[in-house]
Amino acid sequence: MQDDCIEVALGLPELKILGQIELEDHFEVIVRYRRDQVACPNCGGMMVKKHDSKFQRKKDRRLRDKKVILTLEKRRFRCLSCGKVFTEPDEVFDTRRRSSKRLRKYLGERAMYQTVSRVAKEEGVSESLVRRSFTEEAGCQLGVNEEEPKASRVIGLDEFSVKKRIFDTTISDLEERKVLGIVEGCGKNNLEKYFTALPEPEIVEVAVMDMHEPFRQAVQMCLPGANIVVDKFHVIRRVNEALDKVRTRLQGNESKGKRGPLFHNRYLLLRKAESLSYEEQLKLDRLLSCYPELARAWSLKESLRQWYKSLSHEQGELSLCCWEDSVRRSGLKEFWALLPMFRNWRSEILNYFDYHVTNGFVEGKNNRIKVIKRMAYGYRNIDNLRRRIFLSNNQTAANTKVSGAFHTY
Repeated sequence: MQDDCIEVALGLPELKILGQIELEDHFEVIVRYRRDQVACPNCGGMMVKKHDSKFQRKKDRRLRDKKVILTLEKRRFRCLSCGKVFTEPDEVFDTRRRSSKRLRKYLGERAMYQTVSRVAKEEGVSESLVRRSFTEEAGCQLGVNEEEPKASRVIGLDEFSVKKRIFDTTISDLEERKVLGIVEGCGKNNLEKYFTALPEPEIVEVAVMDMHEPFRQAVQMCLPGANIVVDKFHVIRRVNEALDKVRTRLQGNESKGKRGPLFHNRYLLLRKAESLSYEEQLKLDRLLSCYPELARAWSLKESLRQWYKSLSHEQGELSLCCWEDSVRRSGLKEFWALLPMFRNWRSEILNYFDYHVTNGFVEGKNNRIKVIKRMAYGYRNIDNLRRRIFLSNNQTAANTKVSGAFHTY
């Protein structure tokens, strides 16, 4: 008869079962290590005898939907050569741990995809044990060098909210579609420290970003060989915001307290013209015919979207000058406010036509970060949030492998 089983195999061949009992809600199992002799850690001698022992209760993985409590006979030995007393090694649980390695690994893996509170409740353990298990398992999967600064040919920079009014910055590889590093804050100083620590900064050829001045200054200071590209999503978003401001102004001029067609069609105005159905196009035409200013604003928005389909840098620069002239003639102050943006970031915006890269992956990663934060109802330990973000690289690679950094808006 096997002595390492209760009713099904315990799955820990290192341990010998001395006694067992099945209670209503859990199993009680008394175990000890099978070995009778161990090497003395002081002199290496094998001539040892048992000095004393004590019993410790430790948690293990569930068995048949019941908790398992292992009561380990923890022995101490005396070396007959040097006379030193020592405790036998504990490979199944680790020193000073009250849970098995396999339980902590299981909890850590579950906590990567579920909330800490849910895992703790379902497994009947404390939330602090789940958090420690997650930190331990994440460290094993990520490795010790995961948070060291790394570079790639095409990088994307973007900030994300850690908590209210507190931001961090992600540096992503847009070709391999993974997060390379996370920098505290969204200012210039910490980003410069990251770039300065890069082992091969010269390999960075393109840096994609929104129109955040500290990002541009940090790249220009530390990566002089990198060409900055403004993400076209942010440019189009600014133009959409100007269009919506025109709609809001016209709506405010109408009778108070009434929600007319300008209110109900605000999202229709922001849609791409080619994505509209026949009925939606007729509805839009009727709306624009009633509001000439709104028609001019919508035309400017669409012409800028078409501008991004220019075939070359030179053609893009010429078309942008024509678009800016149209803005000046339009008489729309909301669009006039965009002209300084195109003046201050002109070369970076036009660089899009040389590289055709966007921050689409980074924006998608930011949405993933929001989901991670919602799952955990926020993070008090910011390091654990950063570990979850790095772990999501493995999930992204497992889901899909897409070459390039192209995105359509």
